[in-house]
Amino acid sequence: MRGDAERFKTMKDVSWAAYHEPPPGLEPGLEAVHYYDPPNFTYPFGAYLCVVDIDKATGETGVRRFYALDDCGTRINPMIIEGQIHGGLTEGFAVAMGQQMPFDEQGNLLGNTLMDYFLPTAVETPKWETDYTVTPSPHHPIGAKGVAESPHVGSIPTFTNAVVDAFAHLGVTHLNMPHTPYRLWKTCRDLGLLG
Repeated sequence: MRGDAERFKTMKDVSWAAYHEPPPGLEPGLEAVHYYDPPNFTYPFGAYLCVVDIDKATGETGVRRFYALDDCGTRINPMIIEGQIHGGLTEGFAVAMGQQMPFDEQGNLLGNTLMDYFLPTAVETPKWETDYTVTPSPHHPIGAKGVAESPHVGSIPTFTNAVVDAFAHLGVTHLNMPHTPYRLWKTCRDLGLLG
């Protein structure tokens, strides 16, 4: 036994032996499977606020401020969390403000390249104001919750609510996404805002 401990000093040594020198009666290989089955779900939560300006002559929307507060429980790696939040917010911005796949009456896709699909770059992406609070989950060994989807899911209705709110004083209660400049320009025209 002592010889094995000296022989297997690294994971590379263990892996090599598992495939090339398996114990008698065992197939070569090294694998393990474990399923984490928590007693309950661990839901992250947060609060998002958005203020937009809409140019009625062009339909262009400018995001004046976007504040995102997320709670993913115990924060294991803050830098990765911040990256996931920024990515989720940016994708939510893309979905709410421009991503669409238009089809004609026969079901043919009209925008069939990424040139026709809104993929925001650093130029179009708003400045995110992020914040956090920590409420450890009682259903996870270290109190962690998910974080990757929450900013994406929460930001889409936040952008939409901000756009609709810009027209609320005129009785508007709903606008279909995405809120492209052309759609918003048509809304301004239909509401008699163009002069």
